[in-house]
Amino acid sequence: MLSFPDPGKLLLIGAGGFIGACLRYTVSSRVPRIKNIPAGTLTVNLLGTIALALLTFSSEPESVVYFINIGILGSFTTFSTFAYETFKLLEEGQSLSFSINIFLNVVLCFSGVSIAYLALDLWA
Repeated sequence: MLSFPDPGKLLLIGAGGFIGACLRYTVSSRVPRIKNIPAGTLTVNLLGTIALALLTFSSEPESVVYFINIGILGSFTTFSTFAYETFKLLEEGQSLSFSINIFLNVVLCFSGVSIAYLALDLWA
């Protein structure tokens, strides 16, 4: 049987999603490309990854998780944009930029998770 999510949770996610989408547009449109690398998307992915890790590794209440993690950060981070922009680099024959963009997004975002985890461990 199909059940519908709690309307209160949906409101928290939706409100957060609105905020996250606006933040994503604002941040990514202000950061220029660096040598063909879409640095705005990289910035959003890195900031979103660190924020998500900080909140996930901490023990925040469920309402914060719905509003911030799923809502704000779910629409703020831009993996689909990263995938599209990276594909376009390959399509345009920018093989080096294609590879560097993948490397930077993966390495920096995993580093961001590690840093957030270690920071919370130090503050505990």
